[in-house]
Amino acid sequence: MTLLTTAAGAVLAEQDSLRTTTLDNVTVTAKSKARLQSEQAFAVSVVDMKGEYAKSKSLNKILENVSSVKIRETGGLGSSFNFALNGFSGNQVKFFIDGVPMDNFGSSFNLATLTANMADYVEVYKGSLPVTLSADALGGAVNIVTRRKANYVDAAYSYGSFNTHRASVNGAYTDQKTGFTLKANAFLNYSDNNYKVYAPIVDLSTGLQRGEEWVKRFNDGYLGGGVRMETGLVGKSWADYALLTFIASGDSHENQTGATMDAVYGKPKTNSLTLVPGLKYKKRDLLTAGLDLEAYLNYAYVNTHNVDTAALRYNWLGECVPAGSRGEGYLTDAEIWMHQWQGDVSLSYLLGEHQRFLLSHLVSSNKRVSDDREHRDNPMNNVPQYLTKNITGLSYQLRYDRWNVNVFGKLYNLNTSSNKLLDQFLATERWETIKASQTNWGYGAAGTYFFLPWLQGKVSYEQAYRMPEPVEMFGDGFIQKSNTDLRPEMSRNLNIGLMMNRQVGKHNIAAEVNYIYRNTRDFILKGVSLTSDPTTSYENIGKAVTHGVEGSLRYDYKKTIHVGGSITYQDIRDKEEFITNQNSYVGTEPTANVSYGQRMPNIPYFFLNANAGYDWHNAFHKGNTLSVEYSMNYTYEYYLGFPGLGRPSSKKMIPTQTAHNISVSYTMADGKYSIFAECNNITNELLYDNYRLQKPGRNFNVTFRVYLPKM
Repeated sequence: MTLLTTAAGAVLAEQDSLRTTTLDNVTVTAKSKARLQSEQAFAVSVVDMKGEYAKSKSLNKILENVSSVKIRETGGLGSSFNFALNGFSGNQVKFFIDGVPMDNFGSSFNLATLTANMADYVEVYKGSLPVTLSADALGGAVNIVTRRKANYVDAAYSYGSFNTHRASVNGAYTDQKTGFTLKANAFLNYSDNNYKVYAPIVDLSTGLQRGEEWVKRFNDGYLGGGVRMETGLVGKSWADYALLTFIASGDSHENQTGATMDAVYGKPKTNSLTLVPGLKYKKRDLLTAGLDLEAYLNYAYVNTHNVDTAALRYNWLGECVPAGSRGEGYLTDAEIWMHQWQGDVSLSYLLGEHQRFLLSHLVSSNKRVSDDREHRDNPMNNVPQYLTKNITGLSYQLRYDRWNVNVFGKLYNLNTSSNKLLDQFLATERWETIKASQTNWGYGAAGTYFFLPWLQGKVSYEQAYRMPEPVEMFGDGFIQKSNTDLRPEMSRNLNIGLMMNRQVGKHNIAAEVNYIYRNTRDFILKGVSLTSDPTTSYENIGKAVTHGVEGSLRYDYKKTIHVGGSITYQDIRDKEEFITNQNSYVGTEPTANVSYGQRMPNIPYFFLNANAGYDWHNAFHKGNTLSVEYSMNYTYEYYLGFPGLGRPSSKKMIPTQTAHNISVSYTMADGKYSIFAECNNITNELLYDNYRLQKPGRNFNVTFRVYLPKM
């Protein structure tokens, strides 16, 4: 959200018949792309990445400083993470790269593994989405807008605690004469993840717990990498761009625990491979002025292999004894194959100077097949399951200098073919193929008005649907269990906000405050089974209502000093008064919901962050900059289960926690070379995002970066 100010330093002459007036300086003020995007009618926070290039941080570490965003990780590098936005999380929030959904890019291609160096800016939509982002997001979306610079190479390497290595290369080349272009983003990450945890120790000879001790993780190594490429022609009469795209990614991850740290494993591991070829095309003024066409098509092949076959039992000391059965958590040697076709076409028509119509259609077709070599008698081996989505959107925008409004409608269609176990534990127990089709209509509107050039109001409302994903319905073959009865979520979302960005001399103040309301039916919530070998599964919660307030503030002085922070409070309650048990052997009569009116479990509801930094320009040499920054993240305690159920002594709680971080960077030759060092969790606090899944303690990292602006 910075203002780009250019001093002309020229003499402008305005001559009439009497005299000539000479001006010493002219200041031309323009808005950055990120600032312009943040001023659209939708509730969106835009994070400019240019100031983050020297640090080469992962995107999730940067975005966790955005208000209402809470990123919850289950461990160190490569661990699964949950991106929460206004209480919505997981697949309720969608991710895009240049408007293309990342659903099928593979487990190693995500915000935790991608670095800031690949992006120009990142849009975080908090609620309704523009039709240009074709997806069934329920609570918002993240769109990574990649760098547009034609010719550059940006390479970085970092080494840190727990034998962690991260390398990335981003670059682009365009021949202005022929229009040939090539853009690539590549990364490779590795970590032993052998950080210390305070874990319960079990005596393997007696099976009794003998207290907790500090121990090192020993089966949590991670190796992952990926490459994304686009090549083709740009700037042709028949196409603004016509590109071949290709994504390859893969990872290998040892599995240290189950859903909680009460389960400890020594041998299980997961491997994955993803290949995604595709096409992208765009043409402005197609056939007639003002008519734009944009389209993409891709095919994804995803192979996941889960292995848990050892006949051993481990404790957190790394000790093991023979077990009476094979499989430390769940005996499996399963491969899962996913085949997905995904395509989107959008047409935009500009009518005059103020009106725009946009029509888009997204189709996503998934086929899932699994084969477990340890369960050859499983009738579901090699039996395909299908899930197909169609999403059609139509919007109308009316725009003037001080205000604009966007009205839109969406049509959602879901078709599934899955296999369900019926009459379990009865003589008639059997698997049957269940086919289902659902169609839902969504709609909404967003508007904004500038009260003053630096003061903007926004309001948006929508009725949105989010359809289940394959992993939610079919499971992951290991810890995540299937639930083929999942229904689409529906939410009515309201955002009301006020945004200020004021430049006064050498001072700049940016502030934002928003009220958030969500009324959600069939809320899909990820639960944990608290057993000796915990697993997770997704369930529908009949109705949940959210009231939330978020705010952010940032102050900058002469591009030298900056101080900022954000705060979020979200009250999310179960509002289903009566529940009906489906597929029950004891009747399906409605009964009172014992959790009615209680806060939804396992969701942080109050958290904040703050940061401050100082940049010393021309430090030790002209063109060099020395930067020091401090940041803090705070999360108030919250319950794992519904807070009104059970005895106080038996309730499981994720405690209040605060993390402090500090970093120093030195850039040279106007940003061509840089060294960045950081220490995270400097007070070595016990940090959790999920119950008893402890994150790394104090850790260090140093990054070296080289940027070549011309190839």
